[in-house]
Amino acid sequence: MTKDTKQDDSFLADSQQAGRASGKAKMMDLDTAIASVNSIMNEDVAKSVRETKEEELPTTKITVYCHDCRELVSAGFGKTLRGNARTVCGVCNSKKISMGREEALTRFYHLNDRPKSENKKEEKPRPRRR
Repeated sequence: MTKDTKQDDSFLADSQQAGRASGKAKMMDLDTAIASVNSIMNEDVAKSVRETKEEELPTTKITVYCHDCRELVSAGFGKTLRGNARTVCGVCNSKKISMGREEALTRFYHLNDRPKSENKKEEKPRPRRR
């Protein structure tokens, strides 16, 4: 095989092959690279975030949706066989839970669209495990 045949059989693009063949790669100056990354952010927004106190920043409430109770519940903590803590449903101790923002869980599981009678599970809750 000749050198030209090896380049044609390569998976590299033509520009990559040309760069590899010359032995030179164009490197961006570090200051230029940092300036280009910083120009992505809006200066006014960055300044307002820096000046805002941490207590004034918006917060989100993380909550638990139990697939057995079919409602948003408080979190409980159970133990695994190895003694590690695990988040469980605070009502029925079920491990079948989803955690997330309250608004997102409400929207994903369509909790606002259900009639009130369907929001709660009609079966008896499972006994608590010890």
